[in-house]
Amino acid sequence: MPLSITRVAQAATALMLLTGAAQAAAAAPQLPRAEGGASGQHAIDLLGPRLPEAAAAHKRSPQEFRAMLLRDPYLRLDPRARIYAVDTLEQPLPKAPGVGPEAAPGPLPAPLDQTFLLHSRPGAQRTIYLDFNGAVIENTAWNNGGGPITAQPFDSDGHVDTDFSDEELQRIQYIWQRVAEDYAPFDIDVTTEKPAGSKLTRKDAADQVYGTTVLITNHNGVYNCECGGVAYVGVFDSIGDFYKPALVFWDMLGSGNEKYVAEAISHEAGHNLGLSHDGYSGGGYYPGHGEGETGWAPIMGVGYYKNTVQWSKGEYATANNHEDDFVVVGNNGGPLRADDHGNSAGSATALTTSPDGPNLKVSGAGVIERRKDKDYFSFTAGAGAVSIDVLPDARSANLDVSLKLLDSSGNVVAKAKPKAVLAATIETTLPAAGTYYLVVDGVGVGNPLDTGYSDYASLGQYGIQGTVPAP
Repeated sequence: MPLSITRVAQAATALMLLTGAAQAAAAAPQLPRAEGGASGQHAIDLLGPRLPEAAAAHKRSPQEFRAMLLRDPYLRLDPRARIYAVDTLEQPLPKAPGVGPEAAPGPLPAPLDQTFLLHSRPGAQRTIYLDFNGAVIENTAWNNGGGPITAQPFDSDGHVDTDFSDEELQRIQYIWQRVAEDYAPFDIDVTTEKPAGSKLTRKDAADQVYGTTVLITNHNGVYNCECGGVAYVGVFDSIGDFYKPALVFWDMLGSGNEKYVAEAISHEAGHNLGLSHDGYSGGGYYPGHGEGETGWAPIMGVGYYKNTVQWSKGEYATANNHEDDFVVVGNNGGPLRADDHGNSAGSATALTTSPDGPNLKVSGAGVIERRKDKDYFSFTAGAGAVSIDVLPDARSANLDVSLKLLDSSGNVVAKAKPKAVLAATIETTLPAAGTYYLVVDGVGVGNPLDTGYSDYASLGQYGIQGTVPAP
């Protein structure tokens, strides 16, 4: 349950809010980091006339800021009038999530010796660094004016050091793969390679190259809570690193369970990017709905128990947060990536082809970056049988695929959208030789108010493979 603030901490907070952050930081004691901070109406009362100032610092109107504090029981007010989330576990997590492909190893994104060289979008101006190596945290809000904090490295085999086992390296790669898929619509590089300081630390308002770190560590000696992570809200584009890193506690997440840790990383990075929690009438985090491969939950709710976990704008029943996640992230320094493929037959990308007997093998890849995006691909084929698979991310897809196959006149030759799975396959017979177009789209399933979801955040990476008759 949320931790209450002590009377001494209350007095310190009130003094700092009334006298100004810079002056009070030197004049008043900090909150002990185990005590958390004020929440809800108490936080609003402490802010008093400074609430509009605090709201502006979080890029919200006073009304939006007040509503956020009242609806979200896991947000805390620190002595400098900044908001952070203490992601308290509402119930113990089982050691295995029971959803997704985690039990099957599957192909690795890279050789094991490249585990700490992974990049989802190299060259992007914005970065989310996943730090599994441990760190000494100094001169940050987490220190509360005290000495350095030693954060241990990620560990799933009981040997706490940076000499990771092959199993740990494999798990780190899968965790990165899941987080990279969540952030695939954004022009943000999710990386396991430690960036230069200039890639993360924003030096001034004109600096457009910056990011954040998510430190995956043991909570012991770092932050005293029954939580999976903690993070400041809306600090991704802040100047300096005082309110960073975000912290994820692997020891509280099924002893380093791949899915749990990945969901927590995306969630805490989401806080840094300005997002608050997706709650509902039954609690602070919405746990999702539906079953199987299309069982759904929001990233800023709790995604531990469902297979398809996406960004949200509160379209599910009894949602208490209807903020548009993509708009909020964009307002806090997380731009959408540019479209990678044309949205019409005239701007289609030619599929890669190679001979395969009387057929051609076809292949391609892409990202559905936004709700209205439709990626067009072209190929030239003869008459005969065609089979094309479009597969979303193999580890933790956010994209629910819909396909159409068009002829050169734009007529629909075939289409596919399975209801219970995320991938899609077209198997049909081409009536004549010519140029054809494959259209890839992201769609929803069912009713978001019941057991489904819309196409709002059906976005992500995909690959194309198949065979067509040679022309």
